[in-house]
Amino acid sequence: MPRQSRQRYEAICEASPDAILLVDHDGRITYANARVTDLFGYEPADLLGEPIEILVPESVRDEHIAQRDAYIATPEARPMGVNLELSGQRKDGSKFPVDVSLSPIETDGNREFMAAVRDISEQEALRTKYLTILEAVPDAVLVADAETGEIIEANQQVVELTGYEPDDLVGEPQTVVHPSGEEAAYRELFENHVGSGQSIFTQFPDGSDVYVETKAGGRVPVEINAHVFELQNRQLIAGVFRDVTARKEYERQLQALHTATRWLMEADDNEAIAQLVADAASAILGYEHNVVRLVDETSLRAVAVTEQAETELGERPAYPVDGDSPVSRAYRSGEPIRYDDVRSLEDDHDRGEAHAAMYLPLGEHGVISIVDPETGAFDQSDEDLAFVLSLNAEIALNRLAYERDLERQNERLDEFASVVAHDLRNPLNVAQGLLATAQTEPDLDHLAELDDALDRMAGIIDDVLTMVRCGYDLESIDALAFGDVVTSCWDTVATADASLEIEADGQLFADASRIRNLFENLFRNAVEHGSTSPASNTRQDAVEHGSTSPASNARQDAVEHGGKGVTVTVGLVEDGFYIADDGPGIPPDERDRVLEPGWTTNPDGTGLGLNIVREIAQAHEWDIDVTESAAGGARFEFSGVRTAVGDESVTPSS
Repeated sequence: MPRQSRQRYEAICEASPDAILLVDHDGRITYANARVTDLFGYEPADLLGEPIEILVPESVRDEHIAQRDAYIATPEARPMGVNLELSGQRKDGSKFPVDVSLSPIETDGNREFMAAVRDISEQEALRTKYLTILEAVPDAVLVADAETGEIIEANQQVVELTGYEPDDLVGEPQTVVHPSGEEAAYRELFENHVGSGQSIFTQFPDGSDVYVETKAGGRVPVEINAHVFELQNRQLIAGVFRDVTARKEYERQLQALHTATRWLMEADDNEAIAQLVADAASAILGYEHNVVRLVDETSLRAVAVTEQAETELGERPAYPVDGDSPVSRAYRSGEPIRYDDVRSLEDDHDRGEAHAAMYLPLGEHGVISIVDPETGAFDQSDEDLAFVLSLNAEIALNRLAYERDLERQNERLDEFASVVAHDLRNPLNVAQGLLATAQTEPDLDHLAELDDALDRMAGIIDDVLTMVRCGYDLESIDALAFGDVVTSCWDTVATADASLEIEADGQLFADASRIRNLFENLFRNAVEHGSTSPASNTRQDAVEHGSTSPASNARQDAVEHGGKGVTVTVGLVEDGFYIADDGPGIPPDERDRVLEPGWTTNPDGTGLGLNIVREIAQAHEWDIDVTESAAGGARFEFSGVRTAVGDESVTPSS
């Protein structure tokens, strides 16, 4: 190279941000620019004639000499130590990472070799930070060349997801982790997201799921968060792979829960709802040992049992509502109970092979039991889904109870409409006819019959209003003095010469208003039934005149038809009370019918009198039994009543 050209060349080298060194065939430095002082701490003149290895760490100098000689033998312009981590050594002995580019040049007819050395400490720091982040990410991460799709980095988390070690994947195409035979589709997906820069996706455009294929050949649904970035002048794409198997399962469970809820809302009886709940717990949660118990008076009875529960756990028992079992306690508390191992209770209940257990109340209707042979089988997600299922079942059972109650109310309204349409028409027609006669004839005897007809209509209206207002709801349950209530009710009824005897006294727990309706109706029924007047042809006549309102109390039916010498006996027992008389009684074949609405043998009757008594008893959840009294009359026995029997030697009252 001419001297002028060399001077120009050296001027260019002096302007370079890199350290520039010229080396002869012996590996000795013939030129160094000023930048070597910044990088290595040497003055350029101090390096002239020194072997290039003075700038190489002592631990690798022998290796470097071999590499230098190999390059001098076959020189070409290329980076030195491709894929190797190179280091330089400063004058003070400290080391730093470098990038070296080599080129042969001709000077004054001689061949020399130029080395451009760059300090890459900052780049290495960034790379170290990048690798640290890569390993800190909890998900599997693959970094690939955005142009070729070749994997250049993989963190340790890929092992858990794919079964491949990171080194097994480096150098492979990114499609290696996707299902075999679908490389073209996944390559296209890769290229589309390189173009978009960043995107999160779990599906192809057609809606099909994205999968990773493991080393063992299994398929795992994944979500990929793809991000395109540059590192060391190279465009890369990082894909963060997250296993969404649990998420997919949860989505399936929610869909199954939605379907089950729709079926629950369409079910038309409690047993069907119970079976749907038991089966839905299997379909949604995947647990096969499920039992649904519904409350039946004082116990929780199994009405729906999955096949596997019945096969492996045997016949499932009923539990008392007030018992100590988890089923009973969950029902009473209204809160779910969960055990990792229910055997830790060490009680006497037989649960077969069950260990993990959940008990979820269905409101006031019952409890669903979900058990599994594996200890600790349930997690919070299981409990949350089961809780939602139990709430939906409770809503369905509430709906059914409401519909049944509404149906009963509609039936009652139909009965009332029939009474008003039929029974009021006859006395109304009679009253209208008598009034027309009275208006044309001077004889006023018809007015007494008119008064009777109007009185009859008032009684019908009173009976209907009592039925409507009593209904099935109670205002409150209070402790009432039995004798006082009985005496007060007796005094409000027109009883003529009838008498009352109280055989046993104490406390009765009931709604004060409703119990008065009950006693007054039964007292009036007994007194009117005991009549010896031709106006009282059958016992049902008395039933038809039963009423509870002040207007009907003013009627004189009971006085006019009341039987002389009729004795009504009442008494309190441990589980209830009774009302008996010494009248003619009720024929056995009619005893089951006298409480039915509309049952009457009196053409003027409503058939509501004793039905009012039945409605009041049902509102209290009492049972009624119509039998024969010791004196041959009628006896009405009420059981399932909360009582506190006191002194049995009560002085009869009349």
